[in-house]
Amino acid sequence: MSEKRNQDITEAMDRLFTINVDGIQMLATEGESVLSTLLASSVRQLMKNDYGVKSGAYCGMGVCHCCHLHIDGKHKQRACQTIVKPDMQIETGRNMVQEQGGKHG
Repeated sequence: MSEKRNQDITEAMDRLFTINVDGIQMLATEGESVLSTLLASSVRQLMKNDYGVKSGAYCGMGVCHCCHLHIDGKHKQRACQTIVKPDMQIETGRNMVQEQGGKHG
């Protein structure tokens, strides 16, 4: 069963398929960005910075780097610049610096 998209501005007209986000299947539309898919499904907190603070997308056009996600095994992929593909595996809230015991400050 997939999470329902409830934040689309207009009805999705293209082919729908599922992606996996943190173990939950979500509906995505062909040609849209990962960020668009997540926002359409009310996912706002995307990443955790090196200080452990959660954040969400700010600019939505690849400049702010506030939407880094772990996508298909690759770390720090910008959600706003990555086009969804069927069966894509996405993890939110990961930070490799913290996972490896690194500290800032």
